[in-house]
Amino acid sequence: MELRESFGETVRSIRRSKGLAQGEIGTNQGFISELESGLKAPTLPKIAEIAKKLGLHPITLLTATYETMGPENAEELLAKVTSELEHLKQLKT
Repeated sequence: MELRESFGETVRSIRRSKGLAQGEIGTNQGFISELESGLKAPTLPKIAEIAKKLGLHPITLLTATYETMGPENAEELLAKVTSELEHLKQLKT
């Protein structure tokens, strides 16, 4: 599954589990429909907006998206991110 499809499926799943309509998570219901169908890809500001309306941090939404794609689960993904951030901090010093 490609990233765009995984993001759309993740948004749809979370939105439905919270009992939200498409129009409640985006200013344009048509865009959200196309996004959930994998036809559109969001910009970073849109990811942040959608995550906020879903009651999530954008990193949580992206982690859930990548977890859907596999093979790593959320814990493995977050451990990898933590390790990479620590490495980046060391490069700055």
